[in-house]
Amino acid sequence: MKTADTIRWGVRGIRQRKMRTALTILGIVIGTAAVIALVSQTAGIQSSILGQIDKLGPNTITIRPSSTTVTLTQSDVDRISQIPGVEFVVPIVASSVKVYSAGTSKSFTLVGVRPSQLPLLIDGVIIDSGRIYQSLSYTEIVVGSNVIQPQDMTSPFLTVGQSTTIEVGVINPSKKIVQVVGSLAEYGAVSAVSVDDSVFISLEGALNLVGKNTYSSFFIKTIDADSVDSVVYNIKAFYGTNLSILTVKQITSIVSSITNMLTVLLGAIAAISLFVAGIGIANIMFVSVIERTREIGILKALGFTNNNVLSIFLSEAVLMGIIGGMLGIGVGVGLSYLMPFIFASGISNTESTTSGLSTSTSGFGSFSYTPVVHPEIAMAVLIFAIVVALIAGYLPARRASKMDPVVALRHD
Repeated sequence: MKTADTIRWGVRGIRQRKMRTALTILGIVIGTAAVIALVSQTAGIQSSILGQIDKLGPNTITIRPSSTTVTLTQSDVDRISQIPGVEFVVPIVASSVKVYSAGTSKSFTLVGVRPSQLPLLIDGVIIDSGRIYQSLSYTEIVVGSNVIQPQDMTSPFLTVGQSTTIEVGVINPSKKIVQVVGSLAEYGAVSAVSVDDSVFISLEGALNLVGKNTYSSFFIKTIDADSVDSVVYNIKAFYGTNLSILTVKQITSIVSSITNMLTVLLGAIAAISLFVAGIGIANIMFVSVIERTREIGILKALGFTNNNVLSIFLSEAVLMGIIGGMLGIGVGVGLSYLMPFIFASGISNTESTTSGLSTSTSGFGSFSYTPVVHPEIAMAVLIFAIVVALIAGYLPARRASKMDPVVALRHD
C-alpha cells in the first residue's frame, strides 16, 4: 500500500468524525500553544534582563562593605586604583530619602557621585532636560525619569527648575531645600543604582546630607573583561571578607540560571496539557476502532494486511498531531506577543490600587520585554506533539490491525 493511499485513508477517517477530531486537535493546539507562549516569555525576559546588564559592561565590579563595622574611604579609592588592571574607581554615597512635592511625599534613593564620574557610572546617560549639577554644590540635584513622572501619578511630581525639600534619615531625620537643575532620560538600572528612581547630587553634597565621611560603595571598571578575575582576586587579598563583591559575570550567571529553571518548569507544566491531549487521541482512536470494526473486516477481506490497517489508523493519529501542532505554534506565537501587554495591564492595575507599594512596583511597571520565539523550540514542540499523537494512537491501531476479519465482518 502506497504512502499516499495511507494518508488519503487517514484523511477520510478524520473527515468522517469531524466534531470529535476537532476537539482532539483543540487539545493539541492548547498544549502546543501553552509551551510556545510560556517558553518564549522566559526567553524574552532573559534577553531583556541580560540586555540591561550588558549596559554595565562585562568588565565592571561593584563592591560594598559586608557589615556596618566596615567603612570605605578615599584611601580605599586610592588603594584599589593602584591594582593592576583597574581603569577607574567611582565612589558612591547612597541613602533612602523622602522628596516632598505636589502636596505629598515619595521615597527615592539619593545617590551622591561626582558630576564628572556620572557618565562612568551610567554608560550612555542622557540629560533629558536642564543641566548637570555643579561638583561643589550642596543644593543642586538631577533626578531620574520616574522621579519627574512617577508611574502612579497623572501629573509631574517634580519639574526642572523647581525647589523641593528632601528628608534624610529615620531616627533623627534632617530636611534640606534643594533645586532640581536637570532630569535624566529613561534608562533602567545599573548594578549600583536604579537610575530612573534616583535623585543624584554631588558626592560632597551627599556626604553632608547623610552626615558621614565614608562611602557606601565603589563602582570599578577594569581595562578589559579578562582583568576582572585578577582584580577581584587582589581586592579579596587586601580586604578578605570585609567587602561584598559583585561582578557582571556573576549577575549574568545568576539571571541565566534562574530563567533557565523557569523555562524548564513552565515548559514542563505546559507539556502536561500535551499528554492530556494524547489521552484524548487514544480515546477517539479506541472509539473509532470499535465503530469501524465491520469496515476493518471488509478491508482485511479485500486483502489489506495487518500493516496496512495499522498504517491507516496511525496516519489518522499523526495527521491530528501535525494539524494540532502547527495550529498550536501559530496560536502560541500570537499569544507570545499578546502576553506582555496583559502583564503590563495587570501591573498597571496593581499600581493604581495598591498605593502603599507604588514606589516598588513602579520600577517593575516600567520594565518591558519582547518575547523570543526560537524556531528550534517551535520545531521541537511540533515533533513532540506528533510523537505524543503517534504513541497515543499506536495501541488502538495495533488492536485494529490484529482483528480477525471473520469476527469483524459479523460485527453490527
